[in-house]
Amino acid sequence: MKTVLAFNGSPRGAKGNTEKILQPFLEGVQEGGASAETLYLKDLDINECRGCYACHMITPGKCAIKDDMGMVLEKVMKADIIVFATPLYVFTVSALMKVLLDRFMILGDLKLLYVDDGLTSHPPRYPDKKWQWVLISNAGFPEREQFKALELTFEMFSWAFGGGTHVALVGKILKGMGEILKVKSLLPQFQWFFDACRMAGNEVVQKGEITKETQEILDRPFLDLPVKDLVAMSNQYIEKATEVFQRKK
Repeated sequence: MKTVLAFNGSPRGAKGNTEKILQPFLEGVQEGGASAETLYLKDLDINECRGCYACHMITPGKCAIKDDMGMVLEKVMKADIIVFATPLYVFTVSALMKVLLDRFMILGDLKLLYVDDGLTSHPPRYPDKKWQWVLISNAGFPEREQFKALELTFEMFSWAFGGGTHVALVGKILKGMGEILKVKSLLPQFQWFFDACRMAGNEVVQKGEITKETQEILDRPFLDLPVKDLVAMSNQYIEKATEVFQRKK
């Protein structure tokens, strides 16, 4: 049985919009015959990397920082598929997810490796461990182009993590208008999207990737409206939400 380990990097944890996308995906993973576990980064004690290189030069493969990262790495080593789920913050990952990614450097070797396309990378510490990665994110922006920096981050990270290969990143679910998932009354009309998330999870386990047909469904916008109309609707929602918050003060 394959093992799937998911990291939810939202500061809202299980109450955020990221969770609404992640959990249907993991349901599909389980339907596909794999086990699944979610770690909520907001609930873990993971400190920032100090750049001390102790994990490379003094105790290879073992970090000098005593926190929850030791437990996390044990689970990572047992996993076949790793899911990184994060809201889009300043066009990339949340701060919680960035700290995790920095600490992942322990899984590489500090030495440089020259690869065929003229770039240098770090060789993997465990070359026989062939993880598959999935990226899940959502943003308030409606356009897919807003995820470009996030995609490049994970494409480069998976490339370097694989010692100069592009084979690790097998699926992306990048959803604009994510804030609309807060509106409970609208969720039933997005069942087609949640069903596609389940199918994507199943496909990653069974086929090793999200199929083109499922990806096309995932990439469909929640609302088929001109961007100007979406902007007006979003601003109206923000104004009303602000009024509610101010009344609660």
